[in-house]
Amino acid sequence: MGYIYLLLTILSETIAVLLMKASNGFQNKMVSAFAVTAYVLSFVFLTLALKKMPMGIANAIWAGASTVLVVIAGWFFFKESISMKQLFFLLLIVVGLIGLNWGNSTAA
Repeated sequence: MGYIYLLLTILSETIAVLLMKASNGFQNKMVSAFAVTAYVLSFVFLTLALKKMPMGIANAIWAGASTVLVVIAGWFFFKESISMKQLFFLLLIVVGLIGLNWGNSTAA
C-alpha cells in the first residue's frame, strides 16, 4: 500500500506544479486554488506512504519521479525544450530510482 500512496503523492505533486505554471504566477485564482489543493493532497498521500516506507527512500522516489514527470509534462504541454544532456541526466535519475527500489521489500 505504501507504493500506491507514493504514486498518488507523485501524481498530485506533478499536477500541482503543472497547475502553478498554468496559473501564470498565481494570476488565475481558480487554477491557483487547484494547485494548492493538489499540493495539500500530495502531502496527505506522502504522510500515508511514510507509514509503510522508510522516509529516505520515499522522499528520494517522490523527488526523482516527480522531477522526471514534470520535465516530460513541461515538454509535452508547455513546449519547454529538453536537451540531449538533460535527457541523459533524467535517465540517470530513473536508474537511481530503480536502484533504490532494488531489494526494498519493506514498502509492500
